[in-house]
Amino acid sequence: MATPPTTESERAEAAEADTAPARRGRRRSGGSRPPSTPRRTSRTATRRAAVSRSVDATITDITELQEDLARLSRNVAALIQSQAVSARDKVTDTASELYETGVDYAETAERQVKGYADELSRQVEKNPLGAIGIAFGIGYVIGLLRRR
Repeated sequence: MATPPTTESERAEAAEADTAPARRGRRRSGGSRPPSTPRRTSRTATRRAAVSRSVDATITDITELQEDLARLSRNVAALIQSQAVSARDKVTDTASELYETGVDYAETAERQVKGYADELSRQVEKNPLGAIGIAFGIGYVIGLLRRR
């Protein structure tokens, strides 16, 4: 049974002796791969763990994106609804204003027509023969226009 190395140089010699046969064996075999070592298994496990973390992070990101899209969809729907209500209110206000303006114009036109009718009645009462002559002239012009 050998005693364990105690000095730095003894440790270095022991390490070199342990690795030398493995190196020589690889060279002789023409570069064939040695059987799987614990170090290689450790690397594979590390890579698998990294891939697993990456997949988990991707799934988490996708879930967060889905939640963000759902939240965005709700916000856009609420915005569209509020804009629709605002537009409806504006249209209703504008329609009411236009209706009131139309009613005012109609009342003004009615007063003017009544004023003209009253004025025409007074003129006919003052000069009945002139009114008959004017009516005859207007009828004659309309008759000429209809012939063409």
